[in-house]
Amino acid sequence: MRFFIGITIATLGSLLLNIAAAAESIAVVPRNSYLIRPVASARELANQIRTEPVVAQRYARHFKRSAWEFAEYVEKNLRLTRLERAQTFNVYYSPPDNRLMVVRRTLPKGTPVFVERATGKPVLKANCGNPLTPAASIPTPQATLPMELASAATPTPVLADMIDAPQTPTIALTEIADAPIEEVVAADVLPTETLVETLPETAPEPAAPPALEAVATPSSPQLPPAITGGGFNWLPFLPIVALLTPRGGNDFEPIPEPTSLLALGAGLSLFYPLSRRAFRRSQNSSHRTGDSSTRSA
Repeated sequence: MRFFIGITIATLGSLLLNIAAAAESIAVVPRNSYLIRPVASARELANQIRTEPVVAQRYARHFKRSAWEFAEYVEKNLRLTRLERAQTFNVYYSPPDNRLMVVRRTLPKGTPVFVERATGKPVLKANCGNPLTPAASIPTPQATLPMELASAATPTPVLADMIDAPQTPTIALTEIADAPIEEVVAADVLPTETLVETLPETAPEPAAPPALEAVATPSSPQLPPAITGGGFNWLPFLPIVALLTPRGGNDFEPIPEPTSLLALGAGLSLFYPLSRRAFRRSQNSSHRTGDSSTRSA
């Protein structure tokens, strides 16, 4: 009987332990926590920061550094431990509306916390990941120098042992006897006539304008008196005969002056009345001759 009772008690105990382990495995973080699930080491905390955008955003806003820089800081500089005595901290938390709030609380002795390995200063509350300090000594990442590309080895030029120096040409200087410099005179280059014309000693005086001689105005030609004798009067035709008479040689005739033209015009104007008078006189004389012959018969 006692044997069966002992077996029953052992079975119940194992069941209780399994239930406790299962409850612990499905445990959730407290309300208003920075984390979304519990962590058991600094490495797990760093991995949650790298993989969960909400967690990364909360730590980046609080510590004013990038999420990956803070994850590197947690993994390399923090360790999990418990408080040796009760301490009061400003505990920062994140409500559901994504605001960052702070409350002052006293944590009892033995509370799990993440502290710095070098100084032992508490930084995070382990069960929720809430910060216990407004700032942390996060080192600035060193800038990565660019990788130097291996350059091809430049061949070293091989110089010849003997290098012929360039020969400098020899310039022979000869002295030239100082010959007297002959002065070039304009008279030796230009003839005397040209020199006189181009380079007068004094400016020539302006020549006085030639005196104009008085030209006598030809008076109107005096026409000869008309011949009143018997017969035909040929005097008015003399100018025409003079103009029509051919002259020897191939020289061109000069253009008559105005006075000649006036005389010709005057003669032509007198031609008509004189010719009529001559014609009448010739008719009268012929009539008289006829009458005299009739009478004599």
